[in-house]
Amino acid sequence: MPRHSDDTNRDPSARDAQVLRALRNAAVSAVLFDYRAACALLRLSDAEVGRLFKIRLMHVAGLSTALNLDLRSIRDLPQAGPPESEHPTSPHRHLVAEGKLLRASHFRLASGVTKKKLRKDVASGRIFKVTIEGRAFYPAFFLVRELDRKSLSKLARRLASQTGWRRWEFFTSPNVSLCDLTPLQALISGEFKPVLRAAAAFIHE
Repeated sequence: MPRHSDDTNRDPSARDAQVLRALRNAAVSAVLFDYRAACALLRLSDAEVGRLFKIRLMHVAGLSTALNLDLRSIRDLPQAGPPESEHPTSPHRHLVAEGKLLRASHFRLASGVTKKKLRKDVASGRIFKVTIEGRAFYPAFFLVRELDRKSLSKLARRLASQTGWRRWEFFTSPNVSLCDLTPLQALISGEFKPVLRAAAAFIHE
């Protein structure tokens, strides 16, 4: 996912080692799971490989949100702090560090939309943003192809009266009326109408 940091921000050698480890793991996975596809990457430019890799990282981060995966419980991840360009005092910094919330430039890269289109989608309520210390971030789950875009947009518009963080809370929190699934998990299973009813109840809480 887009660059994030913990203590490695203050130690370039540690950060470089972290990046190399991630690239090594990705290369091993590519060769083991699809050797032909891995070889096809060699025919692409370095810039194109980097661009595509970043996009896929952001998509996977969005999927982990939709599936409600706790990345730190899967692996012994450190308590990652925000990038130096972020604000270290934010209680939501781990969401940025895990790639679950994306800066506008990263979101546009991964979704392929222009600044104008993103502004239009936010204004219409099809997509929402949250604010961390004055900076806008966008949920990576809007990139997830396993989620029906029309259903997701309809739900986002249904919750338009709520703040960005309230909408984030709705989509990512287990809901009793959905058998303790998050609305995103229920949507992946095709349960749109129950989620719509849950959204109506959430608005009136």
